[in-house]
Amino acid sequence: MYLLASPFFKRIFICTLLCSFFLHGNTQILSIEQLVKYTNLPQAKFETALEKKYFLATNKQQQADTLYTNYKFVKLSSKKNAAVDSTIRLLKKASCKDSVCITYQTSSYTEFCSLRAEMKAAGFYCNQEADSLILPKLLYQYNDYTIHLNTNVQDSVQLYGIQIQQQLFPNPQDMYYGDDLLVFTSHEYLVYFFGAENVKKDIYYLSGNEVSKCSILFSNTPRQVVFLWKDEVNRCGIESLLFGGQLKTKTAIENGGFVGQSNWILKSGIHPGMTLFELRKLNNNNFKFYGGNAANTGSIIDEKNGAVHFKKEELTLGCVNCNDDAYNRTTILTADDALAAGRIVFILSVCLYPTE
Repeated sequence: MYLLASPFFKRIFICTLLCSFFLHGNTQILSIEQLVKYTNLPQAKFETALEKKYFLATNKQQQADTLYTNYKFVKLSSKKNAAVDSTIRLLKKASCKDSVCITYQTSSYTEFCSLRAEMKAAGFYCNQEADSLILPKLLYQYNDYTIHLNTNVQDSVQLYGIQIQQQLFPNPQDMYYGDDLLVFTSHEYLVYFFGAENVKKDIYYLSGNEVSKCSILFSNTPRQVVFLWKDEVNRCGIESLLFGGQLKTKTAIENGGFVGQSNWILKSGIHPGMTLFELRKLNNNNFKFYGGNAANTGSIIDEKNGAVHFKKEELTLGCVNCNDDAYNRTTILTADDALAAGRIVFILSVCLYPTE
Protein backbone atom coordinates (compact mmCIF):
# COMPACT_ATOMS: atom_id res chain seq x y z
CA MET A 1 0.00 0.00 0.00
CA TYR A 2 1.56 3.32 -1.05
CA LEU A 3 1.79 6.07 1.51
CA LEU A 4 3.22 8.82 -0.70
CA ALA A 5 0.43 11.29 -0.01
CA SER A 6 0.32 10.64 3.73
CA PRO A 7 1.83 12.69 6.60
CA PHE A 8 4.32 9.81 6.88
CA PHE A 9 6.28 11.00 3.82
CA LYS A 10 5.67 14.70 4.43
CA ARG A 11 7.51 14.32 7.72
CA ILE A 12 10.26 12.33 5.98
CA PHE A 13 10.73 15.04 3.33
CA ILE A 14 11.19 17.77 5.92
CA CYS A 15 13.51 15.59 7.99
CA THR A 16 15.59 14.62 4.94
CA LEU A 17 16.32 18.29 4.23
CA LEU A 18 17.38 18.84 7.82
CA CYS A 19 19.47 15.69 8.05
CA SER A 20 21.33 16.37 4.82
CA PHE A 21 23.09 19.22 6.60
CA PHE A 22 24.87 16.73 8.85
CA LEU A 23 26.24 14.40 6.18
CA HIS A 24 29.59 16.29 5.99
CA GLY A 25 30.51 15.30 2.49
CA ASN A 26 29.09 11.75 2.55
CA THR A 27 26.40 11.26 -0.07
CA GLN A 28 23.18 9.72 1.19
CA ILE A 29 22.21 7.39 -1.64
CA LEU A 30 18.79 6.32 -0.32
CA SER A 31 16.20 7.79 2.03
CA ILE A 32 13.80 6.03 4.36
CA GLU A 33 11.00 7.12 2.03
CA GLN A 34 12.61 5.30 -0.88
CA LEU A 35 13.42 2.18 1.12
CA VAL A 36 9.84 1.95 2.38
CA LYS A 37 8.49 2.50 -1.14
CA TYR A 38 10.73 -0.29 -2.46
CA THR A 39 8.78 -2.83 -0.39
CA ASN A 40 5.74 -2.06 -2.59
CA LEU A 41 7.37 -2.20 -6.01
CA PRO A 42 6.98 -5.16 -8.39
CA GLN A 43 10.31 -6.86 -9.05
CA ALA A 44 10.85 -5.30 -12.50
CA LYS A 45 10.24 -1.75 -11.24
CA PHE A 46 12.30 -2.49 -8.16
CA GLU A 47 15.29 -3.54 -10.28
CA THR A 48 14.95 -0.40 -12.45
CA ALA A 49 14.79 1.86 -9.39
CA LEU A 50 17.94 0.29 -7.93
CA GLU A 51 19.84 0.57 -11.21
CA LYS A 52 19.15 4.30 -11.21
CA LYS A 53 20.76 4.40 -7.78
CA TYR A 54 23.74 2.38 -9.10
CA PHE A 55 22.92 -0.83 -7.24
CA LEU A 56 23.59 -4.01 -9.22
CA ALA A 57 22.38 -7.51 -8.37
CA THR A 58 25.17 -9.83 -7.21
CA ASN A 59 23.25 -13.07 -6.56
CA LYS A 60 19.85 -14.62 -5.93
CA GLN A 61 18.95 -17.50 -3.63
CA GLN A 62 15.69 -19.37 -3.00
CA GLN A 63 15.14 -20.77 0.49
CA ALA A 64 11.83 -22.52 1.10
CA ASP A 65 9.15 -19.99 0.06
CA THR A 66 11.44 -16.93 0.27
CA LEU A 67 13.49 -15.42 -2.57
CA TYR A 68 16.60 -13.47 -1.53
CA THR A 69 18.31 -11.05 -3.91
CA ASN A 70 21.54 -9.23 -3.01
CA TYR A 71 22.69 -5.91 -4.49
CA LYS A 72 25.85 -3.86 -4.16
CA PHE A 73 26.39 -0.17 -4.72
CA VAL A 74 28.85 0.40 -7.56
CA LYS A 75 30.90 3.52 -6.93
CA LEU A 76 30.86 6.16 -9.62
CA SER A 77 34.15 7.31 -11.07
CA SER A 78 34.78 10.66 -9.43
CA LYS A 79 35.71 13.82 -11.23
CA LYS A 80 39.26 15.08 -11.05
CA ASN A 81 40.16 16.36 -7.59
CA ALA A 82 36.68 15.42 -6.30
CA ALA A 83 36.37 13.78 -2.89
CA VAL A 84 36.00 10.01 -3.15
CA ASP A 85 33.08 8.42 -1.32
CA SER A 86 34.50 5.15 0.00
CA THR A 87 31.30 4.12 1.77
CA ILE A 88 30.28 0.47 1.38
CA ARG A 89 26.56 0.04 0.69
CA LEU A 90 24.72 -3.27 0.36
CA LEU A 91 21.03 -4.05 -0.11
CA LYS A 92 19.06 -7.28 0.16
CA LYS A 93 15.43 -8.00 -0.71
CA ALA A 94 13.55 -10.96 0.75
CA SER A 95 10.12 -11.76 -0.70
CA CYS A 96 7.60 -14.35 0.46
CA LYS A 97 3.84 -14.75 0.55
CA ASP A 98 3.09 -12.72 3.69
CA SER A 99 5.80 -10.06 3.73
CA VAL A 100 8.49 -8.15 1.87
CA CYS A 101 11.73 -7.21 3.60
CA ILE A 102 14.42 -4.73 2.48
CA THR A 103 17.76 -4.67 4.31
CA TYR A 104 20.11 -1.76 3.69
CA GLN A 105 23.66 -1.73 5.09
CA THR A 106 26.13 1.14 5.06
CA SER A 107 29.59 1.61 6.50
CA SER A 108 28.83 5.30 7.12
CA TYR A 109 27.71 5.96 10.67
CA THR A 110 26.71 9.48 9.66
CA GLU A 111 24.43 8.15 6.93
CA PHE A 112 23.00 5.60 9.35
CA CYS A 113 22.19 8.32 11.91
CA SER A 114 20.55 10.42 9.22
CA LEU A 115 18.32 7.53 8.16
CA ARG A 116 17.45 6.81 11.77
CA ALA A 117 16.43 10.45 12.30
CA GLU A 118 14.22 10.32 9.19
CA MET A 119 12.63 7.13 10.43
CA LYS A 120 11.76 8.56 13.85
CA ALA A 121 10.41 11.75 12.29
CA ALA A 122 8.12 9.62 10.11
CA GLY A 123 6.44 8.15 13.20
CA PHE A 124 8.37 4.94 13.90
CA TYR A 125 8.69 4.32 17.64
CA CYS A 126 10.84 2.05 19.78
CA ASN A 127 10.15 0.81 23.32
CA GLN A 128 13.83 0.12 24.07
CA GLU A 129 15.72 3.23 23.01
CA ALA A 130 16.86 3.81 26.59
CA ASP A 131 18.72 0.49 26.36
CA SER A 132 20.19 1.17 22.92
CA LEU A 133 23.79 1.16 24.19
CA ILE A 134 23.55 -2.45 25.37
CA LEU A 135 21.16 -3.98 22.83
CA PRO A 136 22.53 -5.43 19.56
CA LYS A 137 19.24 -4.81 17.74
CA LEU A 138 16.43 -2.28 18.09
CA LEU A 139 12.88 -2.70 16.84
CA TYR A 140 10.83 0.24 15.55
CA GLN A 141 7.18 -0.04 14.53
CA TYR A 142 4.68 2.04 12.56
CA ASN A 143 1.40 0.86 11.00
CA ASP A 144 2.11 -2.23 8.85
CA TYR A 145 5.90 -1.69 8.90
CA THR A 146 8.65 -2.77 11.27
CA ILE A 147 12.27 -1.65 11.16
CA HIS A 148 15.20 -3.39 12.83
CA LEU A 149 18.42 -1.47 13.40
CA ASN A 150 21.55 -3.52 13.91
CA THR A 151 25.31 -3.51 13.46
CA ASN A 152 27.73 -6.21 12.37
CA VAL A 153 31.32 -6.59 11.18
CA GLN A 154 31.90 -7.93 7.67
CA ASP A 155 35.44 -8.38 6.34
CA SER A 156 36.74 -6.20 9.18
CA VAL A 157 34.35 -3.39 8.21
CA GLN A 158 31.67 -2.10 10.59
CA LEU A 159 28.30 -2.08 8.84
CA TYR A 160 25.14 -0.41 10.08
CA GLY A 161 21.95 -2.13 9.01
CA ILE A 162 18.36 -0.99 8.53
CA GLN A 163 15.87 -3.79 7.90
CA ILE A 164 12.44 -2.64 6.71
CA GLN A 165 9.61 -5.13 6.58
CA GLN A 166 6.05 -4.62 5.43
CA GLN A 167 3.53 -7.15 6.68
CA LEU A 168 0.93 -8.15 4.10
CA PHE A 169 -2.56 -8.84 5.43
CA PRO A 170 -5.50 -10.78 3.95
CA ASN A 171 -8.66 -9.05 2.80
CA PRO A 172 -11.11 -8.64 5.71
CA GLN A 173 -13.77 -10.64 3.85
CA ASP A 174 -11.35 -13.57 3.60
CA MET A 175 -10.85 -13.74 7.36
CA TYR A 176 -13.09 -16.30 9.01
CA TYR A 177 -11.03 -18.73 11.07
CA GLY A 178 -9.17 -17.98 14.27
CA ASP A 179 -6.02 -19.29 12.59
CA ASP A 180 -6.20 -16.33 10.17
CA LEU A 181 -5.24 -14.04 13.06
CA LEU A 182 -1.75 -15.57 13.31
CA VAL A 183 -0.56 -13.10 10.64
CA PHE A 184 -0.99 -10.21 13.11
CA THR A 185 2.32 -10.67 14.88
CA SER A 186 2.38 -7.39 16.80
CA HIS A 187 0.11 -5.06 18.74
CA GLU A 188 0.88 -2.33 16.19
CA TYR A 189 -0.36 -4.55 13.35
CA LEU A 190 -3.62 -5.17 15.22
CA VAL A 191 -4.15 -1.45 15.75
CA TYR A 192 -3.35 -0.67 12.12
CA PHE A 193 -5.74 -3.30 10.70
CA PHE A 194 -8.62 -3.34 13.19
CA GLY A 195 -8.44 0.21 14.58
CA ALA A 196 -7.21 1.47 17.95
CA GLU A 197 -10.76 1.41 19.35
CA ASN A 198 -10.88 -2.39 18.93
CA VAL A 199 -7.50 -3.25 20.46
CA LYS A 200 -6.40 -2.72 24.04
CA LYS A 201 -3.34 -3.52 26.14
CA ASP A 202 -3.82 -5.66 29.23
CA ILE A 203 -2.15 -8.09 31.63
CA TYR A 204 -2.76 -11.85 31.60
CA TYR A 205 -2.38 -13.99 34.73
CA LEU A 206 -0.59 -17.26 34.07
CA SER A 207 -0.05 -20.05 36.59
CA GLY A 208 1.14 -19.11 40.07
CA ASN A 209 2.37 -15.53 40.33
CA GLU A 210 3.40 -15.28 36.68
CA VAL A 211 1.91 -12.52 34.56
CA SER A 212 2.34 -11.61 30.91
CA LYS A 213 1.61 -8.50 28.87
CA CYS A 214 -1.09 -9.13 26.33
CA SER A 215 -3.28 -7.44 23.74
CA ILE A 216 -7.02 -7.98 23.47
CA LEU A 217 -8.90 -7.79 20.21
CA PHE A 218 -12.62 -6.99 20.45
CA SER A 219 -12.55 -7.02 24.24
CA ASN A 220 -15.61 -8.30 26.11
CA THR A 221 -17.45 -9.37 22.95
CA PRO A 222 -18.10 -12.80 21.39
CA ARG A 223 -15.25 -11.99 18.96
CA GLN A 224 -12.70 -11.46 21.75
CA VAL A 225 -9.18 -12.85 21.27
CA VAL A 226 -6.26 -12.50 23.68
CA PHE A 227 -2.77 -12.25 22.14
CA LEU A 228 0.15 -13.35 24.33
CA TRP A 229 3.53 -12.08 23.09
CA LYS A 230 6.99 -13.64 23.04
CA ASP A 231 8.51 -10.15 23.14
CA GLU A 232 6.53 -8.43 25.87
CA VAL A 233 8.48 -5.17 25.68
CA ASN A 234 7.57 -4.58 22.04
CA ARG A 235 4.35 -6.66 22.16
CA CYS A 236 5.27 -8.69 19.12
CA GLY A 237 5.94 -12.30 18.14
CA ILE A 238 2.89 -14.43 18.96
CA GLU A 239 3.29 -16.82 21.87
CA SER A 240 -0.34 -17.97 21.63
CA LEU A 241 -3.89 -16.86 20.90
CA LEU A 242 -6.62 -17.44 23.49
CA PHE A 243 -10.29 -17.89 22.60
CA GLY A 244 -13.28 -18.50 24.81
CA GLY A 245 -14.58 -17.61 28.25
CA GLN A 246 -13.01 -17.35 31.71
CA LEU A 247 -9.74 -15.94 30.36
CA LYS A 248 -7.67 -14.47 33.18
CA THR A 249 -6.99 -10.91 32.03
CA LYS A 250 -6.59 -8.16 34.59
CA THR A 251 -9.59 -6.25 33.23
CA ALA A 252 -11.85 -9.31 33.30
CA ILE A 253 -10.88 -10.22 36.86
CA GLU A 254 -11.27 -6.68 38.19
CA ASN A 255 -14.55 -5.95 36.40
CA GLY A 256 -16.03 -9.43 36.20
CA GLY A 257 -16.31 -9.02 32.43
CA PHE A 258 -15.83 -12.63 31.39
CA VAL A 259 -17.04 -13.51 27.90
CA GLY A 260 -19.93 -15.94 27.98
CA GLN A 261 -19.43 -17.31 24.49
CA SER A 262 -17.08 -17.06 21.53
CA ASN A 263 -17.96 -16.93 17.85
CA TRP A 264 -14.48 -17.98 16.69
CA ILE A 265 -13.86 -21.35 15.05
CA LEU A 266 -10.52 -22.88 14.07
CA LYS A 267 -9.75 -24.49 10.73
CA SER A 268 -9.75 -27.87 12.44
CA GLY A 269 -13.41 -27.33 13.35
CA ILE A 270 -12.72 -26.79 17.05
CA HIS A 271 -14.46 -23.89 18.77
CA PRO A 272 -15.26 -22.77 22.32
CA GLY A 273 -18.59 -24.19 23.42
CA MET A 274 -18.16 -27.43 21.43
CA THR A 275 -19.58 -30.38 23.37
CA LEU A 276 -17.48 -33.32 24.48
CA PHE A 277 -19.51 -35.56 22.16
CA GLU A 278 -18.69 -33.34 19.16
CA LEU A 279 -15.01 -33.19 20.14
CA ARG A 280 -14.83 -36.98 20.56
CA LYS A 281 -16.39 -37.38 17.11
CA LEU A 282 -14.01 -34.85 15.55
CA ASN A 283 -10.97 -36.53 17.09
CA ASN A 284 -12.18 -39.93 15.85
CA ASN A 285 -10.65 -41.54 18.92
CA ASN A 286 -10.94 -41.59 22.68
CA PHE A 287 -8.74 -39.21 24.72
CA LYS A 288 -7.96 -38.41 28.35
CA PHE A 289 -8.37 -35.25 30.40
CA TYR A 290 -7.73 -34.23 34.00
CA GLY A 291 -10.58 -34.44 36.49
CA GLY A 292 -11.46 -32.59 39.66
CA ASN A 293 -8.64 -34.10 41.72
CA ALA A 294 -5.92 -32.67 39.46
CA ALA A 295 -4.24 -29.27 39.62
CA ASN A 296 -5.09 -28.57 35.97
CA THR A 297 -8.70 -29.73 35.93
CA GLY A 298 -10.19 -29.79 32.44
CA SER A 299 -6.89 -29.88 30.55
CA ILE A 300 -6.63 -32.54 27.85
CA ILE A 301 -3.64 -34.87 27.98
CA ASP A 302 -1.68 -34.53 24.74
CA GLU A 303 -1.87 -37.83 22.94
CA LYS A 304 -1.15 -38.36 19.25
CA ASN A 305 -3.80 -40.95 18.65
CA GLY A 306 -6.51 -38.93 16.96
CA ALA A 307 -7.31 -36.29 14.36
CA VAL A 308 -7.05 -33.27 16.71
CA HIS A 309 -3.62 -31.74 17.32
CA PHE A 310 -3.98 -31.19 21.07
CA LYS A 311 -0.47 -29.74 21.35
CA LYS A 312 -1.07 -26.98 18.80
CA GLU A 313 -4.69 -26.48 19.88
CA GLU A 314 -4.56 -26.68 23.66
CA LEU A 315 -8.07 -27.08 25.06
CA THR A 316 -9.54 -26.54 28.51
CA LEU A 317 -12.81 -28.29 29.23
CA GLY A 318 -15.63 -27.11 31.45
CA CYS A 319 -18.40 -29.17 32.98
CA VAL A 320 -21.95 -28.31 34.02
CA ASN A 321 -22.64 -31.31 36.27
CA CYS A 322 -19.24 -32.17 37.77
CA ASN A 323 -19.64 -30.99 41.36
CA ASP A 324 -20.09 -34.44 42.89
CA ASP A 325 -17.56 -36.34 45.00
CA ALA A 326 -16.96 -38.98 42.33
CA TYR A 327 -15.65 -36.39 39.88
CA ASN A 328 -13.72 -34.48 42.54
CA ARG A 329 -11.88 -37.68 43.51
CA THR A 330 -10.96 -38.44 39.88
CA THR A 331 -7.53 -37.42 38.62
CA ILE A 332 -7.78 -38.64 35.02
CA LEU A 333 -10.77 -39.80 33.02
CA THR A 334 -11.48 -40.53 29.40
CA ALA A 335 -13.94 -38.85 27.06
CA ASP A 336 -15.83 -42.11 26.61
CA ASP A 337 -16.15 -42.63 30.38
CA ALA A 338 -17.35 -39.06 30.89
CA LEU A 339 -19.95 -39.45 28.15
CA ALA A 340 -21.10 -42.77 29.57
CA ALA A 341 -21.50 -41.15 32.99
CA GLY A 342 -23.68 -38.43 31.50
CA ARG A 343 -21.20 -35.64 32.15
CA ILE A 344 -22.14 -32.38 30.38
CA VAL A 345 -18.64 -31.39 29.27
CA PHE A 346 -17.74 -28.71 26.71
CA ILE A 347 -14.73 -26.72 25.48
CA LEU A 348 -14.36 -23.74 27.78
CA SER A 349 -11.34 -22.12 26.12
CA VAL A 350 -8.85 -22.72 23.29
CA CYS A 351 -5.17 -21.82 23.23
CA LEU A 352 -3.82 -21.75 19.66
CA TYR A 353 -0.06 -21.88 19.08
CA PRO A 354 1.67 -20.75 15.86
CA THR A 355 3.00 -23.52 13.65
CA GLU A 356 6.78 -23.57 13.90
